[in-house]
Amino acid sequence: MADRPENTDDAARKPRKKVKLAVEPPGDTAAAPEAPAAEPAKEKPAAKSKRSDSGSNNDGDSDDDRGNQNNDGGNGGDDNGGNRGRNNRRGGDQNQGGGRRRRGRRNRDQQPEPIPEYDGPPLNISELKSKTASELIEEAEAMGIENVSRAKKQDVIFQMIRTRAKMGQQIFGDGVLEILSDGFGFLRAPEASYQAGPDDIYVSPSQIRRFSLRTGDSITGQIRTPKDNERYFALLKVDTINGETPEQSKRKVPFENLTPLFPEQQLVMEVGNGSTEDITARIVDIVSPFGKGQRGLIVSPPKAGKTMLMQNLAQSVAANYPDAYLIVLLIDERPEEVTDMQRSVRGEVVSSTFDEPAARHVQVAEMVIEKAKRLVEHKMDVVILLDSITRLARAYNTVAPSSGKVLTGGVDANALQKPKRFFGAARNVEEGGSLTIIATALVETGSKMDEVIYEEFKGTGNMEIQMERRIAEKRVFPAININRSGTRREELMMDAVTLQKVWVLRKLLHSMDEIAAVELLIDRMKQTKTNAEFFDSMKRQ
Repeated sequence: MADRPENTDDAARKPRKKVKLAVEPPGDTAAAPEAPAAEPAKEKPAAKSKRSDSGSNNDGDSDDDRGNQNNDGGNGGDDNGGNRGRNNRRGGDQNQGGGRRRRGRRNRDQQPEPIPEYDGPPLNISELKSKTASELIEEAEAMGIENVSRAKKQDVIFQMIRTRAKMGQQIFGDGVLEILSDGFGFLRAPEASYQAGPDDIYVSPSQIRRFSLRTGDSITGQIRTPKDNERYFALLKVDTINGETPEQSKRKVPFENLTPLFPEQQLVMEVGNGSTEDITARIVDIVSPFGKGQRGLIVSPPKAGKTMLMQNLAQSVAANYPDAYLIVLLIDERPEEVTDMQRSVRGEVVSSTFDEPAARHVQVAEMVIEKAKRLVEHKMDVVILLDSITRLARAYNTVAPSSGKVLTGGVDANALQKPKRFFGAARNVEEGGSLTIIATALVETGSKMDEVIYEEFKGTGNMEIQMERRIAEKRVFPAININRSGTRREELMMDAVTLQKVWVLRKLLHSMDEIAAVELLIDRMKQTKTNAEFFDSMKRQ
């Protein structure tokens, strides 16, 4: 009997050590019964499953977030909530061990429904941009797009393109490349005067390096809609660069390496219809003719008719030289004049009105001159009519960092370098192509800065037209001072017979007053339709 208690103590000690090593329960475990010990064994997997299930939901949220970034339009939250009971049944071990397999199955379940293929023709963004805002709103509402009645035109185009892309329609776009300082670029729309907007097309740095793209290149190609974490359309494939294939565009000589020459081929402004506008063009052909590659300056006081003169020149260039690329650049002008120019000129009209900041004026001018350089590299004839270079120089003076050296009138010493580079880009190229720039300069405005700007540009051009306020006040248009207007090396553009007739006419008008000379010239021109007939009538008299 004395041995039995020792055995029972030994028996009691052995289970105690085993339980302590296995579970380590708190308190006295000597009297732990066998049946209750089996019940926690059943509850432990359930508790473990609950903990692992909650962890699986957190992992599923993060996995679904990653799937939302990888897959277009994946909705992880709803699918995660719907599969919670299934995760509970599978238990913690399966959640941890088979997470990758189950996540792939969940991503397959989250993929959007297959989109039926679109059988119609592809969509070009330029077709939408050519429409008016009211036409776009009507078309967008017919497509089921909401809240477009008060949206901007660019925002409406953005929503319409996304809707068309979801229908399976291929999207093609074009624009002029602007490369930013970060290395990537965007295709800006000429219809929006190269202003940044939501419908711009993103161009990656790898595409820029691969095709040797530069700011000002006109690019067309296929695009795709933005993904969930993107804001802009992206360029998928480059079809053409400046109207040529990418392989041909790589072999072009840079604009800076081209050889400049004097203008040798005249741009005749005369149309021959005998209208009042044609008289202005005919006077320009006689007094100060300009050719391909001319760098001309129209010096005019306010209210002297410089804007109408620019409009007449633009109409003559568009009518007589349809192959030339015409750009009318309006800087710091009134909005109504921009609309009038767009409706009357068959060419590209780019504007930055007076209510825009100076940085916007500079950005528009840089885009226009870079585009013109790229076209000249492709041996095209480009004509830029700038109104006005005085206000462009004012904008550069505003945005330029201070150098500490200020000229008379508050002009920074380094502010005029970039507008001079703009104006100096005009040239006739020996290898083919030309860039003609005719700019207006303001005088007699009462501003000392405008006088300084004119003095800086006065000797840089090779053609100059002087307009007089005294002639315009008498309502004689065009108010051109014949004696003070002229062209350098005009003998290179005109034949010897016509040049001799022009010199005789100048000698006749030189002794007369400015107003009387212009009135006589206009009266004689009204009797004929062309300058050839005018010179013949002068010879008979």
